[in-house]
Amino acid sequence: MGVSEKIKYWRENPCAQVQELFGVEPDVWQAQALEAFASGDPVKNRIALASCAGPGKTCILAWCGLNFLTCYGERGEHPKGAAVAVTEDNLKDNLWPELSKWIQRSEFLRHALKWTKSRVFAVDHPETWFISARTFSKTADPEEQGRTLSGLHSKYILYLIDESGDIPPPVLRSAEQGLS
Repeated sequence: MGVSEKIKYWRENPCAQVQELFGVEPDVWQAQALEAFASGDPVKNRIALASCAGPGKTCILAWCGLNFLTCYGERGEHPKGAAVAVTEDNLKDNLWPELSKWIQRSEFLRHALKWTKSRVFAVDHPETWFISARTFSKTADPEEQGRTLSGLHSKYILYLIDESGDIPPPVLRSAEQGLS
């Protein structure tokens, strides 16, 4: 299978990407979330996960983000994403290192992507093919909060929102506007 065919296959089958790149088998519920992510169904273009602490929700966010960066995009239309969490520390201590952990477990991803403290980007297109870490001040007013996820323009946009139940509504509205 050539590179283009492999990427198309992973886009349609993110569980296969997880198995092939990381050598792990997603739990049943993780596989269902990955399948929903890949479905292309407009009803499922917003996925929420609710569970107790520790089952792997942040892992799923990282896997979806890495699938997005490796499998979406085309000439002139690069994928752009933003990651946010309920606090800057939550993002810095949980989701952001989770992305790094999985990148480091894959030789392919180590060569294709670069992780920094504020961005994960395609080595070949660092300015235009990325997921950036976004935060808002705890004292931000609703207008400032609403700007947290604004400014992404692409055919392919992804928002990774960790601990979404505690995210201020203006941040979530900004994500909705970006997906419209």
